[in-house]
Amino acid sequence: MIALLARSSEVELKFLVSPGDVATISANRIFARNTTQAQLRSVYYDTPDLDLRENGISLRVRRKDGTLIQTVKRVTGLGLFDRDEWESVIRQKSPDRSAWTGTPVANILSAKGVAALRPVFTTRVQRTTRVLRQGSSEVEVSFDRGKLVAGRLHEPIEEVELELKSGEAGALFSIARRLTANATLRLSFESKAERGYQLLGRGARRARKAQPVKIPDGLTAVEGFNRVARSCLAQVSANAEVLRRVRNPEALHQLRVGLRRLRAAFATFKPVLPREGLDRLKRETKWLSSALDPARDLDVFIENAFHKAKAAARGDTMLAAFGKQLLRTQAGTYELALEALASNRFAMLLLNCAEWVETAPLRRNRHRVAVGLRDGDASALAAQALSRFRHQLHKSARHLASLHPPARHRVRIQVKKLRYAVEFFTESFGRSTHKQRRKFIASLNVLQQTLGKLNDMAMAPNAVLAVAGHSAQLAFHAGQVIGGRDRDEQCLLAEAVHAYKRWWNVRPFWL
Repeated sequence: MIALLARSSEVELKFLVSPGDVATISANRIFARNTTQAQLRSVYYDTPDLDLRENGISLRVRRKDGTLIQTVKRVTGLGLFDRDEWESVIRQKSPDRSAWTGTPVANILSAKGVAALRPVFTTRVQRTTRVLRQGSSEVEVSFDRGKLVAGRLHEPIEEVELELKSGEAGALFSIARRLTANATLRLSFESKAERGYQLLGRGARRARKAQPVKIPDGLTAVEGFNRVARSCLAQVSANAEVLRRVRNPEALHQLRVGLRRLRAAFATFKPVLPREGLDRLKRETKWLSSALDPARDLDVFIENAFHKAKAAARGDTMLAAFGKQLLRTQAGTYELALEALASNRFAMLLLNCAEWVETAPLRRNRHRVAVGLRDGDASALAAQALSRFRHQLHKSARHLASLHPPARHRVRIQVKKLRYAVEFFTESFGRSTHKQRRKFIASLNVLQQTLGKLNDMAMAPNAVLAVAGHSAQLAFHAGQVIGGRDRDEQCLLAEAVHAYKRWWNVRPFWL
């Protein structure tokens, strides 16, 4: 058996470099001296059914300076940028079975062995590296330029990676700020392996939905918050990258979901979070949401109203003219959204939030109650938060039938906040609560969907005005699209009231 060179927890920051900033990064003083150059060629392996990927594992063989190194990596979920890593020097170009003994690959492949593996994609990069000392910490800074190849498909690689070799994670962020002083670097949560698997899927960039967050019984509240916040940031970052490549309505939607989940996490874990920096992060997430809202509102209007009206009135030339103007307006809203995502303000939002999550002084609060919640079982904080959100929703929705659209929208936001909080703690109350939890979530989802339809209906006139402008003819035909609104609104409102009553009568699973 070949001995492992190392088994370690890899802690790193990864940034994507925009083509316009490559020269700026290359000229950064960090890379001005004491650097090393290396040509790296890495081949990634998996089974035809992608068994390794399904288990969060990557397996590669890298050639570096004439040496072949086999590496197994596993996402741990314990840290925002943590991955377990096993490395071995091997003598052959293909994976060596004896070198993965004692790693997760051995359990996944079992008796299949090397014969079950095939190369799935390759990376070829030129790496410029320098080791920096930041206080008592040591950080390896690398600038990779090259390409990722999967069959006939390929895409460029232009990344900066900061890997913590020793010391505190704060050093990563300190050096990152030196790199971002004159360039817009986009914090990324995707490894080269993850990008390779995406390219392997015929280059399709898919919207990233929220990944399940595990906060099992016994995990502390502060550890639970870190896991939730990391999941939210990864969802925001991944969908922003999709939108930069293609105007994907689902990616836009999931990006906004990630932002809402993050704000829900702030509210849920508020008793144990430091106020320092939190208000600024809340403001910045709201800014980004407001930049994305117009595009999402038109996406919903087109899907729920315009397509139906167009199908019912074939050959209507004015409706067709309205449709053309609608698409032009939609394109304009996407340009505004993309402008926000390309801005340094968004890049710094991700960096600031990640730094706050990883290095914020969560343990400075010495208040006895806060300390007890922070260091105690996450389920204790969860029970308090869920009860608080449930009470707030009940108080706001009990007169739902008489509420105006803005007030109904606030109720809808409270529904979402409660639902996200419930999802955060799916594993915190034991198996005995699963059946009741599913029943609670199902009733909450019905209420959310009905309120969502009411909100879409309330937003439709704004969409019409944005498209029609001062054209009386377009406004008239736009009225055809949203005709029957009053009748439909009353029916939906009755459904919402019924859904609210059903939800309120479901016993909370955490009590």
